[in-house]
Amino acid sequence: MDIYDIAKKSGYSIATVSRVLNDSNKVSDKAKAKILKVIEENDYSPNRVARSLAKKQTSLVGIMVPDIRKYFESQSAYQLEQRLNANGYITLLGDSTDNLDEKKAYLNLLKENKVDAIVCVGSTYEQEDFYEEILKLSKDIPFAMLNANPLNKSKDISYVYIDEIDAMRQAMDHLHKRGYKQPIFVSYHGNKYITRSYIAKKAGFIEALDEFYQSTDFMEVKINDIDKDMRKLYDFLKSNPRIDSICFELDLLAIPAFKYLVNCGVNIPEDIAIIGFDNIDATNYPSKKITSIDQNIALQADIATKSLFRLINNEKLENNDNMIKAKLIVKETS
Repeated sequence: MDIYDIAKKSGYSIATVSRVLNDSNKVSDKAKAKILKVIEENDYSPNRVARSLAKKQTSLVGIMVPDIRKYFESQSAYQLEQRLNANGYITLLGDSTDNLDEKKAYLNLLKENKVDAIVCVGSTYEQEDFYEEILKLSKDIPFAMLNANPLNKSKDISYVYIDEIDAMRQAMDHLHKRGYKQPIFVSYHGNKYITRSYIAKKAGFIEALDEFYQSTDFMEVKINDIDKDMRKLYDFLKSNPRIDSICFELDLLAIPAFKYLVNCGVNIPEDIAIIGFDNIDATNYPSKKITSIDQNIALQADIATKSLFRLINNEKLENNDNMIKAKLIVKETS
């Protein structure tokens, strides 16, 4: 069955049937009810490609993430998809890795599928060579970027990100008020690409260290392999007994570190306080719930999708630079 058959069976014109299929309000309730009944009885599904040609839109939105296994990426993709689906869009999800060639390949694939918009999730997409591609495409395709705060912003792109510097200040202020005297920063370096997010967190830690612990030196332990390098962290703590607290760049470091240190006989938070970053669900499952920083992913997705809808409709953005305040969630490890 096609649109012509529906018109014949319903007794209405092809134009009227088309208006119903496109959810136009220029159709009487009587005509709409009869046409919808014919559609339902004959299990008619309109061809999306044909409709997209008529509307000059595909109702497709691409979502790119570097690693769907990670909490921020998976939760962001989920929150974005829920909002896009509720507004009639179908999503195409691409797990691009951090590899530049892979990222460009996914971007070209979305372009070839004539998506109405693209969302890039993660600061890895600020990588200069890739970001240049985004800037070029944004002249024709609406873009939103989550957890991205590049220096050269475009008015045609919506940027949504948290204030990592303030987030680290919240963590350090909390440790200082609890009486901890020597915090250190533990970061992940398993990827070849150093993200802006890491740089911002580290800068926030150093600034807060100077504010709350003026006489304390900055110390950082870099983890390259989460399974193998926990011993390195433990040995570093043993050789520096003054250390009494740790701010982790990611919960994915904080959780295995908590387990390893407890197994080594370290009392948390009495001997060492631990604060993670992302507030993933798994921080609530260890023997003590891990204090962490929540990035308010739902709000980020709200802002990004609302901005995309405006861009898709060729409307100007009232604000394309959206910095969100994160929140320290205090639990049992600090």
